[in-house]
Amino acid sequence: MNAYSISNSRKSARITGILFILGTVPVMVAMALWGQSVSSPDYLSLMAAHSNEVLLLALSAMFMGLACAGIGISMYPILKPHGEALALGVVGFRVMEGTLQVASAVSLAVLLALSQEFVKAGSPADSFFQPAAAAIKSVREWMSNGFYLFPWCVSAFIYCTVFYRTRLLPRWLSVWGILGLVLMLIGAFSGMFGLIEVFSPPQMLLMLPIMLQEMVLAVWLIVKGFNPSVIASKSGKTETNEN
Repeated sequence: MNAYSISNSRKSARITGILFILGTVPVMVAMALWGQSVSSPDYLSLMAAHSNEVLLLALSAMFMGLACAGIGISMYPILKPHGEALALGVVGFRVMEGTLQVASAVSLAVLLALSQEFVKAGSPADSFFQPAAAAIKSVREWMSNGFYLFPWCVSAFIYCTVFYRTRLLPRWLSVWGILGLVLMLIGAFSGMFGLIEVFSPPQMLLMLPIMLQEMVLAVWLIVKGFNPSVIASKSGKTETNEN
């Protein structure tokens, strides 16, 4: 049973690591390549002129949501022996995060449709397009900086704490994750309440530690996986309890 459990844990680790990469890298590349038209002050006109790029950005955000929801599901069998309620919490909050990210992607598509209608109408200076677009954009920014960050932070704090307590992963990696989450939250709330600009260099700097930690975590999971001695020990206790 131990060998089987260790083998399964390696598969779960690889899947989780790949999902971490798929949930971060594509959307960051998409933002760098195609995010300018959305963040520009003249976004209503520019989005219509770059509709294919905006759609690709929306698809990458939707893909990100699906990958992040998958992270909770792939972690469940690893976390369950260390607390089923905690494992279910990670699944629930990650699925919630993924759902909100998909909703954010849909709002981007709605904003694109509004932009196209604005251009078709001759780009009128004073019309309902501007306040409608501003409202959608504001909700999307709040969603990106607050609504989906809350379930992400809760789930990440849970599994980083479990990893630290059980030594499933090196403790320095868990501590790095918790500190990175704190810095990222400072940047997110600062952006939400207008202390710094949303997605500005200061906010990106505060988000950098957790983004780097997730990539290091992803590589660690793919290459080394979870601590096999912890997996074997927990499997042995489970087998004893069943007997």
